[in-house]
Amino acid sequence: MSNTGNEQKLLFQELNENPYRRLNLAFLLMSVIPLLALIYVLVDKILTGNRSFLDAGPILVSAGAILVLGYIVAYSVIKNIIKKTLLYATRAKHADEIKSTFAMSLAHDLKSPVATIKANISNLLAGFLGSLTAQQKDAIEVCKDVADRMNTITTDLINAYMFEARQTEMTITRFDLREILQAQCRELQTMTHEKNISLSTDLGKDPLFIQADREKITRAMNNLLSNSLKHTPCNGKVRVKAYAVDGLARADFFNTGDPIPANKLEKIFDKFERLNALIEGQGLGLSIAKDIIELHGGKIWATSDPKETNCFTVLLTLTGDRS
Repeated sequence: MSNTGNEQKLLFQELNENPYRRLNLAFLLMSVIPLLALIYVLVDKILTGNRSFLDAGPILVSAGAILVLGYIVAYSVIKNIIKKTLLYATRAKHADEIKSTFAMSLAHDLKSPVATIKANISNLLAGFLGSLTAQQKDAIEVCKDVADRMNTITTDLINAYMFEARQTEMTITRFDLREILQAQCRELQTMTHEKNISLSTDLGKDPLFIQADREKITRAMNNLLSNSLKHTPCNGKVRVKAYAVDGLARADFFNTGDPIPANKLEKIFDKFERLNALIEGQGLGLSIAKDIIELHGGKIWATSDPKETNCFTVLLTLTGDRS
């Protein structure tokens, strides 16, 4: 059962019954019964030719009472649903805050021992603790790769929750977004060679100046491009396009990977969400990219055409030229 179904079931248990049954009954009282009463009175008057409604007074009063009663019951049911919904929303928010705090604290606690491991590995490889055999060096190189990966994971976890909580410092400068995209394409060329992926760019001739934290925007662009490359099969294509539109700098990351299901287009930006468990990663890259873009007041979304390509789009505000 989906999470939504579980939450709804829990809500119904808290209410001791399915509230929609009472809601349906309430609206039945409000509409069907008074309507039948009215139809009965009108048919009776037409058939008898009696245009006086005095004898129908008790029926109309009863129908009106039922109508009012129905509204009271419906109001009570709806109020109870809203009350319980707010209660569970509050509980869910509190639980999420506890989870975020725990994950961030755990990542911080892991940073120090990982740094110690990396430092000692570096000392071993540098020969400060004595000479090593070729086999020992190979084993230590493996340990170094693992330590580097652990460091990346803990750093990503810390950044993910800091960006989400807006607890990160910003160093705002003015720069050309195209420069960031060009640099990231050069940096990730190795990934294209390994899978024989065709990486092309269409960055135009006009600069796309934005005011933002250069380091964080670089991180976001790196995450989006590396995500496109990781999810593109061998001999596939990745294209990066950037241009100005309506006072905004737009960057599109196209890839010929497997189509993204429609119900995942928004969910893929959630933490730890992974479309393909076989592809290396923790499911934090797109979440971090989204938090960074939104931290700068921008927008990011994904689209997918089963017949063509997937596309991740970023919009950031352009700044005017400086003299």
